[in-house]
Amino acid sequence: MPRAVLAVAAALVFASCVDGPDVATTTSAVVDPGAFTLPALGDAERAAIVGKYDALDPDDIVPRGLLEDAIVYYDVNQDLIPKHAYMVVVDLSLYSGMDRFWLVDLASGVVEPHKVAHGDGSDPDNDGYATLFGNVDGSHMSSLGFYLSGEIYDGTHPHSMRVDGLSADGSPNDMANTNVRDRLIVVHEASYVDDGNTSQQGRSNGCFALDPGIEADVVDRIHDGTLMYSAISPLNPPVGRGGAPDGNGDGMGPADQPGDPADDASGGCASGGGGNGPLVFVFLIVLLIALRRRR
Repeated sequence: MPRAVLAVAAALVFASCVDGPDVATTTSAVVDPGAFTLPALGDAERAAIVGKYDALDPDDIVPRGLLEDAIVYYDVNQDLIPKHAYMVVVDLSLYSGMDRFWLVDLASGVVEPHKVAHGDGSDPDNDGYATLFGNVDGSHMSSLGFYLSGEIYDGTHPHSMRVDGLSADGSPNDMANTNVRDRLIVVHEASYVDDGNTSQQGRSNGCFALDPGIEADVVDRIHDGTLMYSAISPLNPPVGRGGAPDGNGDGMGPADQPGDPADDASGGCASGGGGNGPLVFVFLIVLLIALRRRR
């Protein structure tokens, strides 16, 4: 039994997302966030871990920095993580009309993209962008950090799934989510989320609300012990495939860096002069002198 599971308690509690109380009728495992380690590793150590999972996301769909955060956290804490078939990565920096909830198959590497709602307290302007995050009951804010999926239950939203936060207040990158179970933050279906719609989605009360057409299938695959990670920026620049942060230095994805020695070695084009220009000029002068002597 994983050390993260300390006790089993009956749960008859009310959830607060959107449209009425949800009543849980199942038992729930109590997760100890203190048993989990937030890795603080150097580039070489992280690269060694990430290299073991190079088959994940072959099409580079998930922002690379966030994917590597999840990989390293999963690898370091895998003895405490009950399920090893999938992981979930969520990028709440993106507009709500974009795919930003990714289900990653750890066996095949395939990534399944979906829409997901954020809390109305995180988006007070109702413009589709989450800008505020919190760990306080009643805030209606989304919470950032690492999670373990919990049990399935039926309430106002059928086939919902509880989650447990693993990131304490004071964690880097504004991660703080240890109150999500008490706040009744869950994964549930909602009619205001539509995977086929690229315009602004509706807002939850802080829950991960998914398209009703896919929610049950996703929850059936990840409940009771799958690692989830919700963030707006990576903890570290990527060190694996693609290797370098993008041009803004935020580590959200790989990009070619100008001036790399490899670019020069491969004969890449450059603007602003340099290269073989002086040699060509000298060759032309020598050629003109030779032609004059011939005359």
